[in-house]
Amino acid sequence: MSSEPHTLITPRSIHQARERIAPFIRHTPLEPSPALSQRLGARVFLKLECLQVTGSFKPRISFNKLLAVDEATRARGAVASTAGGHGIGLSYAARRLDVPVELFLPRTADPRKVEVMRRNGARLHFFESVPAAREAAQAHACEHQRLFVSAYNDPDIIAGGGTVGLEVLEDLPEVDLAVVGIGGGGLISGMGVAMKDRNPRMKLWGVQPEVSPVLAEWLRHGRPVPVEARPSIADGLGAQPEPDTLTLPLAQKYVDRVLLVPEADIQDAMAWLLEEHQLVVEPSGAATVAALLRHPPEGFRDIAVVITGRNISRARYVHLLGERLTAPPL
Repeated sequence: MSSEPHTLITPRSIHQARERIAPFIRHTPLEPSPALSQRLGARVFLKLECLQVTGSFKPRISFNKLLAVDEATRARGAVASTAGGHGIGLSYAARRLDVPVELFLPRTADPRKVEVMRRNGARLHFFESVPAAREAAQAHACEHQRLFVSAYNDPDIIAGGGTVGLEVLEDLPEVDLAVVGIGGGGLISGMGVAMKDRNPRMKLWGVQPEVSPVLAEWLRHGRPVPVEARPSIADGLGAQPEPDTLTLPLAQKYVDRVLLVPEADIQDAMAWLLEEHQLVVEPSGAATVAALLRHPPEGFRDIAVVITGRNISRARYVHLLGERLTAPPL
């Protein structure tokens, strides 16, 4: 990987990505949140990527990667490891573009997400952990000369995520704080390149689960360090990035702060989003709201909060919320 990722992911590459994927994705709403606005004393807007095709921002990155390579590469097929969300986005894009796809998953993946990937025509392989699935996927792609599609560690993937930032700027040019969940860091890195090119003074805050703060710790130490990461209900934010990932230097350049949230706060935020916005949101998508409810920012006027996805089974949603479904609002 290049030691200078800013030469690989540029505002121009993100604008190119937006043109490339435009026929296949939605410009998602930026919905005002009166309740959050009142709490925080600022104008707060939810960037509803949960209303994107497939229910998450992931098709942006998958379409951009598949469309950026030549037809011969697409014809050989794509391979990826995934905890669920990336696999849904990639399998959907692959089906639309007639690309064979094989996905390598942990056995703990959400059954609904697994079923959606199957319906999209993906061939699935299961492993005991996310790292084991990633290692097997990379080996399979190398052996069979197929395209390995990372969820974050790839210039085309990062540029695809940056298109979310372009839409926020178009709908809210005066935004002075954006809050984004961090897994492997691809989405927040792309948004940082896109948004801070236009407004270098704006702030970009990331959010990770307290139990899985890998990139947060790497940023705190200024380098990859061992991190004791435990499984989070926000599995989309539980990535264990490669030490040479492109996203670390990008995050060092563009991310101003990382907020950590407990699991219970994420569950509370899921219930809050159902109550206040009538949105069913998966834990990874609700983490940003959880962070603002726990760490209210001060001194900002226009805040954009990315709600990344809604892919969760009914059974898991009810299990996670439990008594929160009938308890009084927060």
